[in-house]
Order: sequence, then C-alpha cells, then structure tokens
Amino acid sequence: MKALIIYSLIALASTLFGSTVPMLHASWAERHKWRLLAFSSGVLLGIAILHLFPEALMLAGRSASLVIVATFGILFATENITTLHAGEDFLHPGSWDMVPFTALIALTIHALVDGMAMGVSLRQNLAFGSAISIGVILHKFVDGLTRTSLLHTAHYYRLKEIALTLVLSMATPVGALLTYIGAAHLGAHAIGIVLGISAGSFLYVAAADLLPRLHESNDRYTVVFFLAGLLVVGAFPG
Repeated sequence: MKALIIYSLIALASTLFGSTVPMLHASWAERHKWRLLAFSSGVLLGIAILHLFPEALMLAGRSASLVIVATFGILFATENITTLHAGEDFLHPGSWDMVPFTALIALTIHALVDGMAMGVSLRQNLAFGSAISIGVILHKFVDGLTRTSLLHTAHYYRLKEIALTLVLSMATPVGALLTYIGAAHLGAHAIGIVLGISAGSFLYVAAADLLPRLHESNDRYTVVFFLAGLLVVGAFPG
C-alpha cells in the first residue's frame, strides 16, 4: 500500500505539472508537442508489449489475448462513433469550438485505466508494479498537457479550467486505489483479465491514436523520442 500511495501521488504531481505548462508556457508546449507525444507513444507501447502482455498471458492465457483484442476493438468503435482521438486537441488546437461531454468522459476513462494498471500490477508484486507505475508516471505529464490544451482550446475561463484539471487529475490515483483494493479479492485468472484490458487500452492509444498522427510532423527527432520512450520502459525490470 505504501508503494501505491507514493506512486499515485507522483502520478498526480506529474499530471498537474503537465497541466500547468499550457497555462504558463503555451509557446513551449506548442514547440515541443510532437516530441512529447512521440515519447509518450513509446512509453505506452513499451508498457503494453514488454510488461503487460507477458504477465496477462501468463495468468489468463488465451482469455487474456481475447480481452486485449476486444479492448482494442471496443476503443476503435467508440472513437469511430464519437470522432474523439487522443491528443487531437493538443496536435490540432482550434479543431473544436467546445469540449464535448464525451471527450471529458473518454479522457477520464483513460486516466482510470492508467490507475487500474498501477493498482493491479502493484498487487501482483513490487518489481512488476514499479515498472508499470513508473511508465504511467512518465506518460502522465503529456496526459496533463493534453487535457489542459483541450480545456484551453474550448475557451474555458481560467478558474473553471483549473477546477476541472484538479478534479480530472484525481482519476488515476482513484483508479489505482480502487483496483488495488479490489484485486485483493481476485484470483490469478481475473487479474490477468484486468491486465489484458490495460494492455489493450495502452496498445490502442499508442499504436492507433498517437503514432499515426506523428507522421504529420516534419520533426525528424520524433523518431528519437519514440525510441527513447521504448528504451526507457524496456530497461525496467519485471
């Protein structure tokens, strides 16, 4: 529980720090957005393939594979219906005149899944949980940037923007705590299923949402930052 609290607080701090950047240094966020998204893509892909996949398959076997594919498919269908894409507001400011309710719900669910991955992995063992949690923390900075950019693009007044940022930033710690408590009552197979859901979600956001958009950039260093994200996560034990 101690490790969970520490990692959850760091994840919250990372999200809030990322959230303040567009408010205080919008030009910096705009200048580095492609590289930040590339690094985040590498981190998410690395967490999914190098850590979550093996553990989920070991615990739940073919069931985990089916859950990973199902999660990927459900997210694709959901985005197709709502026309919401992760990072769309960050990469294309001004594309929305207002923030749809579904956008805020989707971003919150994504943050909850981040927390779910932290909670269930830390319940498994400290080494595995630490690898997942640190990966999530590295990604949360960009998550905060994206959320604030969305609210800012919608022309929310500053106080409301700050209030929503604070509330939504709590999704990951809350998701981590609830999953950690709930995982104590789950068997190995069920834990593998939960890990499969997290893996499918991370894989979709990285491979289907973020990476295709990076091709729009002329910044050649995005490849370097993407590989850096993969290598950082690949270096984690567990």
